[in-house]
This record gives sequence, C-alpha cells and structure tokens, in this order.
Amino acid sequence: MISLKMEIPEIAWKDDPSGIALANYINSYLPQDIKVFSILPSQRRFDARRECAVRKYSYLLPAEIIGIQRSLSTAEIDHHLSDFNDILNAFEGDHPFHNYTIRAKYRKKVPAKQSPGNRLASRREKLSEEILVSETDEEEEEEDDSGVNEAIALHSEGLNGNSSQSSNRYSGSNMRARNLFPVVCARWLYEPDETDRIGASHFRKILRCSCGNLERFLSADYIDISIVGESFMLHQIRKMVGTAVAVKRELLPRDILKLSLSKFSRIVLPLAPSEVLILKGNSFSLRNRPGTRPEMMTLVESEDILLPVNNFYTSVLLPQVSMFLDPSKSPWKEWVDNLDLNTSITDSELDNVRNAWNEWNEKFQRRNYLPYSGVDQCSCERYAS
Repeated sequence: MISLKMEIPEIAWKDDPSGIALANYINSYLPQDIKVFSILPSQRRFDARRECAVRKYSYLLPAEIIGIQRSLSTAEIDHHLSDFNDILNAFEGDHPFHNYTIRAKYRKKVPAKQSPGNRLASRREKLSEEILVSETDEEEEEEDDSGVNEAIALHSEGLNGNSSQSSNRYSGSNMRARNLFPVVCARWLYEPDETDRIGASHFRKILRCSCGNLERFLSADYIDISIVGESFMLHQIRKMVGTAVAVKRELLPRDILKLSLSKFSRIVLPLAPSEVLILKGNSFSLRNRPGTRPEMMTLVESEDILLPVNNFYTSVLLPQVSMFLDPSKSPWKEWVDNLDLNTSITDSELDNVRNAWNEWNEKFQRRNYLPYSGVDQCSCERYAS
C-alpha cells in the first residue's frame, strides 16, 4: 500500500465504495505485471508504513532443499513437513533477533549534549531513528556485499556489534579470507559491551512462522513458509529461513535456535536467497479520528479487493517466481553447496555458549521464579540485566 495526494471528486466512490473503477482506470496505463487493486480516501495524516500493524510474508522453498524427494511416500513427506514446522515454530513469540540482522543498524545512539538551539534538530533525528528501527521491512534495503566474512567480522570487531553484515561467509573469496584470520562463529557476552548493546529495537514479535503442505507449480515442488509479524529487520526473514534449513539439514544443532534468540549470544547464521521472498499482505491499525472513512476500516476485509489480489498472485507473480524454484539451478545450487561446505560451529564454541546459557537460565529462574517456557522467558529477557 502507498499513500499519496490525488485530485479526485468525492462522488467517485458513490457507486464504487472499494475504488475498483478508479484502480482499473490507472491499470489501463500499467504493464500486466503491475496492478492497482483499490483506491480509497484516507485521513490527511495516514502513513501506510507507520500504521501497518502486521506484515505477512511468504518464502517459497524448493522441497528438495529440506530432503523431500518425489520418490518419498506420503507418510515420509508428512514427517519432513512436521519436523520442519517444529523448527520454524521456535521463532514464534517476542524475541531478540539481533543475530538475524545488522545489529548496529538498530542500536539506539547515545545523544551528545544538545544546546537549546539544537533541540529541534535532535528531536527530528530521534523521530527518524525511531521510524527506522521500528518499521524497517525485510525487502526494502539493498544487500550490503562490501563486508568481509561475517565470522571474521564477528571476531575482529571485539566483537563490537556490527557482525551481521550480509552473509558473505559463503562466497569463495571470503572462504579464502577465513584461512588468514582466527574465526569465531559463536560466543557469549559475559559482560556488558557499550559498543554492542542490545535494546528494545532488536526485539521483534513473530505471530506465526510455519509451512504448509507440499505444493507444486508446473514441474516445481515447493513449500510455502508463512512468516507473520508486527515488523521485521533487514535480513531477518532470510536468516530465519537459512538457519531453519541448516538445522533441518543437520548442519547446525537444534538448540542453536534457543541460543541465538538470547540477547547475550553472538552467533553467525546463514542468509537464504532473496528471490523467493514475497510480501503477501498487510494489516492496518487505523487511528480512530473524526472523518475516518468506513472504506479504510474494512480495507483488508473486502472480498472485492482480496479476490483480485489472490488471482494476481496465482496468475502473474507465482509464474515469474517459479523460475527460482528449481533446486538444481541458481540461486539454490550454489547456495546449498556453500551452505553444506561452510556452515559449522566448533563444538568448543557451542559448548561455551550452551554452558553460559544454562548458567544464565538458572539465575534467571531463581530471580523470577519462572520455569523456562521459550516465549515467556525471551519476552521477559527484554528487561533482564
């Protein structure tokens, strides 16, 4: 959804409450793979980005990537899907996803002392920063491919908190670089590090993370991973999928999910390809102000709008994305080869993080009298020292 100013007579919606006729008029000037579904009046201060309460993404994953072959029986396929769903479900809830993004991008900057004349500019900067850390969408920023191997960065920064640059760990040049430096892929932050602080902006609430049944489009077998959340950080969904695939392929242990969702851990995680990540839908929480149009309040519930959206996805978008669903071609073949070759964390590093997590968990339970329950603990962790 976008918002903009247009000169349209108010009577334009008299017999067309969903603004479909207006949308079709604009569509007559657009190419077939771009379509406007509805045009509705809104409040003067309506901001589609800031008033989006829930974002719904789909990630289309070739089934073979997680071991589903056409020769398998229905029971075997169901077992794979159930197992993968268990992995994906671990992301649901309110967690710190600092290991799944570029941490420094969402770190609150400590402001310098401001003179009275600079307070207005400071407030503007603060507002801009709040919008960035709370509203950044997964697909909105370009990849940063300029960094060195992420694991090397994790070690060489003193681990100063900017380790989650785009996962170039899987490129050949960076694999050569790995041999030149000591590599740390997982560690525990035992003491506060002012240069690598994790704050509320690193926490995100995932409402659903799961996959459906095995699907087929033309000759491609794939699964649709549904990720629904209030907001997402750069790379977050792709790192969630990459990590889930690595766990399913037994390249990473199952408890890496629990460990990576602790705010005291610093863990390098794989980044899945971007070509098959799709923003599927949005939900909006509109402020109740005088003059709010009923059309806007029922926007996401109108079948007149949702049906064409679903038809466009099936008839236009999916056929174009299907070229990326062949596991033997780009981007999957190279990605999987590099994932299998390079995704590993030493036992000593894992044991160190596990032991530290267990020790922290015991102290946390004694202090809060709460047994570990995944979501609740990580939710409370936001406020734990």
